[in-house]
Amino acid sequence: MPGELSLKDPLSHHDITIRMVPTRQLSVIGHQRKARPAHLKALAASMQRLGFITPVTAVERDGNYVIIDGQHRFQVGVELGMKAFPVVVVPAQLARKMMSLNVEQALNIRERCTIALSIYREVLEQTPRKTEDDGALVDAIESAHLVTLGLAYERSGRLAGSAFEPILKKCDGFLDRTIEEAYEVRQGRGQRVLDAAELVKAVEDALKARGAWHSMARYQIISFANPTKRARKASDFDRTFDKLISTLEDLVRSPKRALGEPIE
Repeated sequence: MPGELSLKDPLSHHDITIRMVPTRQLSVIGHQRKARPAHLKALAASMQRLGFITPVTAVERDGNYVIIDGQHRFQVGVELGMKAFPVVVVPAQLARKMMSLNVEQALNIRERCTIALSIYREVLEQTPRKTEDDGALVDAIESAHLVTLGLAYERSGRLAGSAFEPILKKCDGFLDRTIEEAYEVRQGRGQRVLDAAELVKAVEDALKARGAWHSMARYQIISFANPTKRARKASDFDRTFDKLISTLEDLVRSPKRALGEPIE
């Protein structure tokens, strides 16, 4: 193909290709961070001065290409009227790992969960009978609890996921089940997180009614109710959330206990 160069990366010796790809054959992976308008404006000014000298990185799928690095450059290039782009095409087996690592700045918890869930669902669609604790999936996602939180976020965008993360890290690991089976388990776990979140809100409301609420009350409530805070080993998810929810139900009736005050 004219304008194509095939080579091996000098460190891990993966086969990669650099080629010019028509704009119509390029799309962006759905879960990447949206750029700030000011960043796009500055990027456009830079590209107009210097040209498009840094290729985007993509994986080939069904004769087209999905960009996994360079979406902002691609977006600006399209706006500037580019009809084709220089693309570094990487092997499909590297794509998932690159998607989890490709960040231009630190991601917040919700964004991390969105990426993890997107990768998880892709693996689920392609290899539903692979076990969830398979090394390839573990390497791509790194923490199973991000998938659980991702499912919870889909149902409630107002979830304070970072407040529950310390608990989930101790009780929500990868499962020795097929991904197909594990996905159903994770949907149930996501709902348990939301059930706990609703009770936390009820405790907050009870504190507000007593004039005792403050801006960090949510984290203080969850920390008080956390049954794993002194645990050194991994805990069972169901037992952990049974205890967490039971404590939160008690706090709805006596909310000031979470603030270290005596039972009313």
